[in-house]
Amino acid sequence: MWRFNARGSIGGSNGRPLQARKQGAGTLAVMSEPWLPAEHGTDTGPLQKRVARGLTWTLIDTWGSQLLALVIFVVLARLLSAADFGLVALAAVFIFFAQLIVDQGLGDALIQRRSLTRSHIDTAFWASMAMGGLLTIVGLLLAAPIATLLDEPSLAPILQVLSLTFVLAALNSIQMALLRREMAFRSLAVRRLVAVSGGGAVGITFALAGYGVWALVAQQLANAALSVVMLWRVSPWRPSRHVSPSDFRDLFSFGINVVAGDILHYFSRNMDNLLIGIFLGTVPLGFYAVAYRILDTSQALLVNAARKLAFPVFSRLQNNPDRIRRAYLRAARGLSVVFLPGYIGLALVAQEAIVLIFGQRWLPSAPVATMLFLIGPVLTVQLFSGAVLNAVGHPEVTFRIRLITSIVNVTGFFIAVTVFRDIVAVAAAFVVRGYLVMPLIIYWLWRYVGIPISAHIRQLFAPAFATAVMTLAVIGVKLTLLGNVHNAVLLATEIGVGVVVFVAAMAIVDRRLLVETAALFQQAAPVSERLARRLGVPVAHERPRRKRKAALDADAAAAADDVGLAGGRSLSETDA
Repeated sequence: MWRFNARGSIGGSNGRPLQARKQGAGTLAVMSEPWLPAEHGTDTGPLQKRVARGLTWTLIDTWGSQLLALVIFVVLARLLSAADFGLVALAAVFIFFAQLIVDQGLGDALIQRRSLTRSHIDTAFWASMAMGGLLTIVGLLLAAPIATLLDEPSLAPILQVLSLTFVLAALNSIQMALLRREMAFRSLAVRRLVAVSGGGAVGITFALAGYGVWALVAQQLANAALSVVMLWRVSPWRPSRHVSPSDFRDLFSFGINVVAGDILHYFSRNMDNLLIGIFLGTVPLGFYAVAYRILDTSQALLVNAARKLAFPVFSRLQNNPDRIRRAYLRAARGLSVVFLPGYIGLALVAQEAIVLIFGQRWLPSAPVATMLFLIGPVLTVQLFSGAVLNAVGHPEVTFRIRLITSIVNVTGFFIAVTVFRDIVAVAAAFVVRGYLVMPLIIYWLWRYVGIPISAHIRQLFAPAFATAVMTLAVIGVKLTLLGNVHNAVLLATEIGVGVVVFVAAMAIVDRRLLVETAALFQQAAPVSERLARRLGVPVAHERPRRKRKAALDADAAAAADDVGLAGGRSLSETDA
């Protein structure tokens, strides 16, 4: 099976570059044939080690890039005005929407498909390039009419310049899909870190030079361009002229559901920006955008790393229904220990954090951020729903979910801006929608993947109880110290007490789950084991193969018991 080595080139299963091999009287050069990704299902042995390694680099990618982006955002927020952020947020509604349809869902189709031909990849690439070029032309032509419609004349040149990112997105999309399919997350991490750093440096330079809103535009262009350069440097695939209409139809039949769902999801998540900009103005939109940016950053830190890894992993397990269900439940159960208290904790400390990080002038963003973070329990329950439904071949179900979500979101946003005329009401509409749609998602996970409805409740009981105890403790700290100590001291105390109380409550209610989660993160960060050895801290040594196999079997049995299999009950059954 092909692998990417540390330098991003192609290697064998041991990660070393493949060398020429003897065959008969001559020599067969392995790289004389065009590169193709491996077929799903050809892996030998458990995926646990590859998944742990993938999670390591996905965490480096997500956490590193988001922390860098947050630092850059804080600097820009102190150099630019709320109106600057509001204007770019309004332009982003159109730009990011167009970027969604550049690859027409073909990238996800390449990841999900069991086996690929050279023609599949080339066809997907040239279709994406054609769409990227077309969207660039459309963006240049429609920028002025859109700006006139929104009564924002300064929006037109921003839209025209940002339309150049459509071609850059086309150059990115297929290469990124191939790297994700091969689980080459190290290459993706390096690419993103370089792009975010370079784009941020360009944006800050422009801001210091007094270019105002164009600093944010330059940042996005530089980020996209650097991403293209880094991706093409590490990927072994290069396009040729193998284009097949039948292969396009084959990929598009899967991709159309994915891209349609992405479009609906995008509109449901960005219609709030558009409606706030139209009805309330760019200044309230700037405050809302900052609060939403904090939510986006937290999602990237807490959620996106797991989601990036989930789809390619679930796709590799698509022919083993029992295994994919066990993997889904165990992952969701373990990560709920981080996500649930993380979001509720952020809601509790949002005001102190915003004032400390962004400054007193961004205080109107605080109640918006507090409301938005209450979506945490919903995200915890449906964390991998889209990934697992797409992986088992049901993107049409993901499309249905996003269609319903979009309708409820847009309705709620419209009521919030026309009746309540308040950005906190817009945030509340977003949160309420999540709780209204969640039961339907749980039902469809049971129907199409076979995940019992009762399993969702059982696996969240302990984290939910510990989170409730943590909430009471943090509120007690806030009531005691608010106004009596510096804001930074209050924030640090709230975080410290919250973490200690949550861990203590989890240790009492479900110590096993706490240990499992700690083990998961230890696997994802192997450097911690080397550091522990240097410090003289004892670590568990690798077990012999037979003992490892017995331990894996025991883990599988334990997972089966968690979801009702121990008594001989099928996962497709439910108490619903």
